[in-house]
Amino acid sequence: MTVVVLGLPSAFAAWGFEAVRRIAQAKLAAAQPQWVDRFDRFGFDEARPTVVCAQFPPRSLRDALSNRPIPVIVLTTSATDAVCFQRLVQPTLLEAVRTIGASVALIGDCRPSGPVLRLDGSSPLPAAAILHALAGHMGVQLSDDDESMLLEMLQPVPSAYLEGLAEADEGIVTLVLENSVAHLRDETVPLRSIWPHRVFFSGDRPNEEAPLVTDATGGSRILYYGPYFHLAEGRWRAKLTLGFTKEAVGLPLKISAWGPGLLGEARFRPRQEGIFAAPFSFTVAEPEHPVELHIRTEEGAIEGRIALGQVELNYVGRG
Repeated sequence: MTVVVLGLPSAFAAWGFEAVRRIAQAKLAAAQPQWVDRFDRFGFDEARPTVVCAQFPPRSLRDALSNRPIPVIVLTTSATDAVCFQRLVQPTLLEAVRTIGASVALIGDCRPSGPVLRLDGSSPLPAAAILHALAGHMGVQLSDDDESMLLEMLQPVPSAYLEGLAEADEGIVTLVLENSVAHLRDETVPLRSIWPHRVFFSGDRPNEEAPLVTDATGGSRILYYGPYFHLAEGRWRAKLTLGFTKEAVGLPLKISAWGPGLLGEARFRPRQEGIFAAPFSFTVAEPEHPVELHIRTEEGAIEGRIALGQVELNYVGRG
């Protein structure tokens, strides 16, 4: 048989991938382990059992899962745990958030038609219970000797890795990722994400964190851009929280989403000073690519300031 194992980058998923490999070696001697990544071309070999492992499942695998009743194992953990683990190899917060977000988006885009086993590392079962659950989903049973052998081979189930994250950074991780991770555990949880202004870049100072308030004085230009986060395939409704001084009243803005081509755009002209919600919708067709928002003035300004508070994104659905 073939089984597919999907996991967020984390210590728990690494343990789970290794546990599945060991079970396959012990009970499915002919099974061939196979790792696939987001841009790989993947095809099933009907002639031999295969254990397919992916943190970033490619389109070919996602399509196959929706068309074939293949058993799927999904290994998750908390967003904070995953980001802290990823920062061991990607020290900057935004890089780690992007990587975990890509995994969440691509795993979330899988629509398995076969049975799904979901295991979460933020509140893990005892190791023996996890092994029996994995084996059962792979269509095999473990004897007492099998269990003892596997427990000797494997390290203890890792606890959550929550080191090196400042309180403000943890707040960003929670806003951007926690709801999406919760959706992986339970598909009835509405899919949404909030991008605070700190994850955007300044159009006047490229690659630097954008300030909350930007001086719009000068020619037409991009004021805010980024954050290059991944979103699930489908229609998204965005709500931008924008603020305007009285000098910026009437200044036309264009909001656009890119990833990699133009996904959608809207125009907005404030009629009075204050804080307003600007609605905006776009469609993601290729979740393998990150999404970049542009917020730009369409005319020059003699004076005036504009603020970006956050962007709230809610998933509408496919089609």
